[in-house]
Amino acid sequence: MWRNFFAAIMPPLAQDIRSAREAVERVLEEIGVRGFVYTVEQKEDGWMLSVECATDGEWQAASWRVDPAELNASLGDAAVRAKLRADWEPRLRACATPRKAPRTTPRGA
Repeated sequence: MWRNFFAAIMPPLAQDIRSAREAVERVLEEIGVRGFVYTVEQKEDGWMLSVECATDGEWQAASWRVDPAELNASLGDAAVRAKLRADWEPRLRACATPRKAPRTTPRGA
């Protein structure tokens, strides 16, 4: 409901940025990035994502170009989101919390 309300009152660029921010936050959280701040904005030569994130006692900064259509598509398409994770993870590896290994023994065993 709210998404439709905002879509009706927000200009197209504002809608694009809002969707891009939602997508970026989702991918960063899925990667396991901890303690981050970011900007995603339209520049003259395309869209740019800048992320600063906490590593072990320090901060790391990285910036790269992003496709707003791909960000928007990732909100509803797990395969696109997986592609973004694969593209972004190497840049942010030092900021990610270690992933838990899948459980290999049944509970209660």
